[in-house]
Amino acid sequence: MSFETKGKRIVEEVPYGTYVWRMNDGTYLVDEEYRHLSIFCIKGDQKAIQALTNEARNLGFPDGYAEWKSGARKITDDEFEEQEARQRLGLVADPLDFGAIQDSIRASRND
Repeated sequence: MSFETKGKRIVEEVPYGTYVWRMNDGTYLVDEEYRHLSIFCIKGDQKAIQALTNEARNLGFPDGYAEWKSGARKITDDEFEEQEARQRLGLVADPLDFGAIQDSIRASRND
C-alpha cells in the first residue's frame, strides 16, 4: 500500500496493523496500565473500525476516531521481555517485523 503526501510517497511495508482510539483532544484512550483501546486488522476493515468505535462509545468516550498504526500489533508482557532481550543482542526486536528483518538482511549484504 502507498499514498502521496506533499510530493512524497509513503509505502507501507505490510497491509496489517492496529487501529487505536484517538480522542479529539489528541490523547489516546488507554487503561490504568497504559494499554491502548485498539483492534488488530487489515487497513480499512470497516467492521473492525466500527467495533472499535462502538467499544469507545460503550466506555463513555464517543468523541474521537480510529487512527491507523501500520504494522503495529499488541504483544504480551512475555513477548515484550523477549523483544527487549533480542534488541540487547543486536537482533531485530520483533521477530514478526518483516520490514526490519528485510532491512537487516540488506544491511548485512552491504557490509
